[in-house]
Amino acid sequence: MAIRGRPRAARSVVQRPTYGSLWTYCDIAFIDSEADDRKKPGMHGFPILMYHRITSDSCPVPDADREEARYAVPLTEFTWQMDWISEMGLRGVSMREAHGELVAGRLVPREWVVLTFDDGNTSDHVHARPLLRERGFSATFFVTGCRIGVVGGLEPGMIRALADDAMDVGSHGMTHRFLTALTPREEFEELARSKQMLEELLGGPVRYFAPPGGRMSDRTASALRRASYQAVCTSEFGLNPRTRLQYTYRRIPVAAATTRVGFRRIVTGDRVHLAPLYLRQRMLRFARGVLGEARYAKLRARGLGS
Repeated sequence: MAIRGRPRAARSVVQRPTYGSLWTYCDIAFIDSEADDRKKPGMHGFPILMYHRITSDSCPVPDADREEARYAVPLTEFTWQMDWISEMGLRGVSMREAHGELVAGRLVPREWVVLTFDDGNTSDHVHARPLLRERGFSATFFVTGCRIGVVGGLEPGMIRALADDAMDVGSHGMTHRFLTALTPREEFEELARSKQMLEELLGGPVRYFAPPGGRMSDRTASALRRASYQAVCTSEFGLNPRTRLQYTYRRIPVAAATTRVGFRRIVTGDRVHLAPLYLRQRMLRFARGVLGEARYAKLRARGLGS
């Protein structure tokens, strides 16, 4: 029921891929309004955006890889997103900067949007690096050790170039195996070997980690501390308090299905319109717990999960 005296905003339905994902059941129509641009960012916490791959003719998605396609953001959309952040007077920053403020006992500025990239794809160097540099932004790139020097991954010189441009490089494990499926010894090797490889490559410390597939446990957190990681970017959906130092931080994925209206609401922390995304993650986490990793993986392969 409309509130008396308040005009209704025009509604526009979000168009999403038709491969049968749970968006069909959990999404709601967004109100496409310039009011989103007037919301003050950081009111409910600061966002950490999670990217994977930026696609173009020069950096295509591997053939028939539905999972990669789901998280592939077209170059035109990524450019628009970075432009919008800049035009709003906001600034893209790395985990090193945001976490550093909290370590120093300061608040994360409202104007900061943390940018992260998982896996270590060629597009990190070809597309993300120059676009971020042009706007005075920084970001954290979580690199998988086994992808260094392979087709579609980052060459050692590309990783050094990211660091030379004041970008932050973190670890995404050695082989991208889900840590919760490993023995304690295998898990620690995943964390320690990738960290050592990157530190030798960069000649400096690697402080931050992002678990492959978002899979981690209390055992993982303990192993990460023993391996001297300072903080972890999880795949837990949500914003982060601007005032509290944490060891694990939430992120919000930016994917192929993310619309421009949706992106604005993610960055401004519009909790009303982020609510269905929180619900979606809880449903998927419940499904994974009930089905187990193997059966859940089949669900993902059919495009029904995230």
